[in-house]
Amino acid sequence: FSPRFFKITALVLLLAFGLGIRLFDLTDPPLDFHSTRQMLSLSKARGMYYKNLFSDPTEKRVFAVQQWEFAAEVEPEFFERVVAYTYRFTGEQTWVARVYSSLFWVIAALFLFLLARELTSTNGALASTALFLFLPYAVSASRSFQPDPLMVALIVIFWWALFHWAKEPTSYKWAVIAGAFGGFAIYIKLVAAFFVIAGGL
Repeated sequence: FSPRFFKITALVLLLAFGLGIRLFDLTDPPLDFHSTRQMLSLSKARGMYYKNLFSDPTEKRVFAVQQWEFAAEVEPEFFERVVAYTYRFTGEQTWVARVYSSLFWVIAALFLFLLARELTSTNGALASTALFLFLPYAVSASRSFQPDPLMVALIVIFWWALFHWAKEPTSYKWAVIAGAFGGFAIYIKLVAAFFVIAGGL
């Protein structure tokens, strides 16, 4: 086997184990990390789901929708809407958001690998990816029902696209891709602006 084969295998294993460790205890209640914030997103997703679920008793629907509409608006409700839409196929399951968050983080890890490989080497990129995936805090934070895992994925993809734009400054394709992901990251959570601007500089 070639060294390239072993490096690809190492990357696949890192991503697979990174996803697996985040899906451990998948059906546990979301009380392991910032439970108040996660419950806020869960109640919003529940209200969005029940608003269009006419088969349930009216009182239950009204209460669920009220919980959503009167809840604090911390960030745009994009992630909650994705989860609520998925409930149409899975039913109301708290693990749906955990799966999405975990996938967002693993996607971020893949693009971090691609960027780090350009900046350092394949071995350096593998080390960076392993650190990103398996830091204890990152494992807990990246499986929670918050917009942060999606925001991080969008920021990393923005950095990756920005690097390619820097290599090909006349390519509008990379400028558009970088702008789209950077702007979407800021929309998901305003604090992303600091990392988008810093990355751009």
